[in-house]
Amino acid sequence: MNVHVAQARRTTATVLKQWSLPEASAEDARLVVSELVSNAIIHGSGDVRLRLRHDDHGLRIRVTDDSTAPARRRRASAAGLGGRGLHLVACLSLRWGVADGGRTTYAVIPILTEAPPCRRTTQSSTEPTC
Repeated sequence: MNVHVAQARRTTATVLKQWSLPEASAEDARLVVSELVSNAIIHGSGDVRLRLRHDDHGLRIRVTDDSTAPARRRRASAAGLGGRGLHLVACLSLRWGVADGGRTTYAVIPILTEAPPCRRTTQSSTEPTC
C-alpha cells in the first residue's frame, strides 16, 4: 500500500512542479492525494487511478477505484489510528465529494498565491512558527 501512496505523491509533486503551482497549494495537494489514494487502496477495490487538472478555479484531484461504496467521513476515536483522512481533505479543500456512483472521490484545492499565515516562516528565531 505505501508504495502506491508514495508513488502517487511523487507523481503529483512532479506534475505540480511542471505546472509551476505555488508550494503551499502543492503541499496541500500532496496531502490530499495521499489521503484519497490511501482510502481507495484500503476501502476500495480494483485498480486505483489518479487524475489531476487545474484551471483558474483550483486544482482538481480525482481518485477512482472499482468500488461503488462512496467515501464517507468517519468519527475518529482518540486512540484510533484511522478516521481522520477525509476530515483533512475537507479542511484543505474548497470542496470535496464523490461521483461516478461512488467510484470517484474528488477534491478541489485552492491555488494560493502565498502561504497561509500558519505556514509562513519568520526570519527571527524568537518568533514561533506554526
